[in-house]
Order: sequence, then C-alpha cells, then structure tokens
Amino acid sequence: MSNPAPLTDPYDEDAAELAALTAAVEKSRANKRGIPHEEMRVWLLQLAEGHFDAPPPAAREF
Repeated sequence: MSNPAPLTDPYDEDAAELAALTAAVEKSRANKRGIPHEEMRVWLLQLAEGHFDAPPPAAREF
C-alpha cells in the first residue's frame, strides 16, 4: 500500500491577489482619461440634493 501524497493547495491566494492588484494599478495608470475631483464633487452634491437628472461630468484626457 502506497502512502497518499499530502494534500497541499498549489494555489497561493496572496500571490494571486497581489498579481491582480498590480495589474489593476498598471491598467489604471495607463489610462490618461479622468474627471477632475472638483467636477465630480459638484455632481455628487447635486445628486445628494435630489437632482437625479444632473448630467455627469465628462471624462477627458489629462
């Protein structure tokens, strides 16, 4: 009778999470489009006041 191999998980969850986060950060940094903070703030305040038809700010190149 042979000894069964120990049950080990070859999937390293911490390494997979780090790789996914690294890829997401690289993708985000490569994207040169965005919305200035102040414009987003104004729009969100309008929504908070109940103006749900307020047009969202447009993204643009930086």
